[in-house]
Amino acid sequence: MMRFIRPRLRAPAGLAIGGTVIAAALVAGQGWAAAIPVEAVMVAMAIGYYVWGGKDTDLGAVIGSRADERQASLQMKVTALQGKVMILAAAAAFLIAIAVKATVWPFALLVAVAGVSGFVGWAIYRDDGPGQPDGADAGHEERSPVSR
Repeated sequence: MMRFIRPRLRAPAGLAIGGTVIAAALVAGQGWAAAIPVEAVMVAMAIGYYVWGGKDTDLGAVIGSRADERQASLQMKVTALQGKVMILAAAAAFLIAIAVKATVWPFALLVAVAGVSGFVGWAIYRDDGPGQPDGADAGHEERSPVSR
């Protein structure tokens, strides 16, 4: 998606763009007084991401888009944990909103999105079973010269 941007700049650019979108929404809803501090924090975070992405650490490699297989696996596990925590937080907020008789639909929407995305994930990443050939030579089974 962002292949035209240097790898080290991808995460900071995404953070800066996302922060600007949030700040613009705040300007529309609550005015400049609420948006300016949010934008300042997001710019500081983008600068921090750029600096951190240049470090020779696991997290620096992930932020700088130069992760190896082990670091990519670690990033996947962290993202999975984040998703689980966010789902539990949305469910807890839903129950709290019900208890205090507050507006419930935003939390119900988040819980519903989590459930639907789970089903979609299972559908996309399911195992089709053994013996399903794939790749360029899927229809041309031939024994390896080593096993002859």
